[in-house]
Amino acid sequence: MKINELAVDNYKFFCSLEGSDYIASEFALETLLKLITVFKIKKILEIGMGIGSVADTILKLDQNNNFKIEYFGTESNEFCLDALPKNVSDFKKIKLFSEIKKVPNQKFDLIIVDGSDNSLNLITERCKANTIFFVEGDRKDQTQKILKLFPNHLYVNVITLKKNPSYAHEARDTDAYIGGGQLIFVNPTLKMRVYWFKEKVLTFFKRKIRKLNK
Repeated sequence: MKINELAVDNYKFFCSLEGSDYIASEFALETLLKLITVFKIKKILEIGMGIGSVADTILKLDQNNNFKIEYFGTESNEFCLDALPKNVSDFKKIKLFSEIKKVPNQKFDLIIVDGSDNSLNLITERCKANTIFFVEGDRKDQTQKILKLFPNHLYVNVITLKKNPSYAHEARDTDAYIGGGQLIFVNPTLKMRVYWFKEKVLTFFKRKIRKLNK
């Protein structure tokens, strides 16, 4: 299955579940799958797992490609903790903790911020030399905190020209653009710089097109 098909199919599935109001968009899911594939990500930490849409999508990619991903996550909400084992088909592969400071002394290739955590200031201890961050949605406070922690970063807000589909959660505005995310390379390699530059250019032109379409 292609990356975009997996992202769309899983997004549709999670839209039908209770608690889907704030799940990651299909564009955010596709962006994450691309990052994992391009940079051969092996170790992931997801902060704020919610009902499991991100984890389930990534672990299905792993099943299809045998990437041998190690998946860690944080979540403290009781509703979500009850939903995760039901919603994530490969839940047994996840090492789940209540907050960042409870995660063992591990370092991650990719850190996904999809919820709040008061111990985000400890995240530098969980980073490798070239860790990638993806902050789902607009989460400005968390994004700014991460940027301040890593002065050598490269950052881009990734967006799409697609609008919310009809199968999105009923509370979503189908005349609005699908949500994106904040992509941060904390200490970019040459390959990461090239990837960042392409995304920066794409975002620039997408913003221009959005303005023209208003």
